[in-house]
Amino acid sequence: MHLRYPAAAAAAIVGLALATGCKDTNILQADLPVVTDTLVAYALSGTSASLPSALSLTVRSTVRVDGTGSFDVGFDFDSTGRVVVSPVRVLVNQLSGAPQVGIQTMFTTPYDSIKTAPGGYYRPDTAIVVSPGQPFVLLVNGRTTASSICIYDPAPTLYAKVVIDSTKPTTTRAIYMRVTTDPNCGYRSLVPGLPSN
Repeated sequence: MHLRYPAAAAAAIVGLALATGCKDTNILQADLPVVTDTLVAYALSGTSASLPSALSLTVRSTVRVDGTGSFDVGFDFDSTGRVVVSPVRVLVNQLSGAPQVGIQTMFTTPYDSIKTAPGGYYRPDTAIVVSPGQPFVLLVNGRTTASSICIYDPAPTLYAKVVIDSTKPTTTRAIYMRVTTDPNCGYRSLVPGLPSN
């Protein structure tokens, strides 16, 4: 038996599979809540390599920095005690499959007032310097790494807002922060709870 329109049938099957298997933020609901975490990281310089010096949005935690690039941004201090936030590709070889990370600073906006990740330009793979109380938003391109939860998603981005609450640059070299992460690929909501956008 031969199908008269095999190409049309194949296209219909692929379309159905995409519609049911991949998330479209205009059709399907998010299935994971936006969560705010209070975390501590330690400066990359002047501390033990066994301490967490980076942030991973995928695991919503601070993690160790290693050559695999399994984190999103790393933290250090500059000579004046301000915090240097460096995307993973600034710290490790890009051939490791590390994700592209963009940062948008929102220094004049209170952290709690940032309800949605803004549109516009996110400086890709560029370090920034922040002081306590100056929030910024991260955009992680989840399609650039095979370990990403968004690799097959049509909207392969994760968003988070971060603010450094306090630091101890001359003693423990600790960096205390709050991070609000939307773990749903393509969603921009930064309000704790199940997002709608």
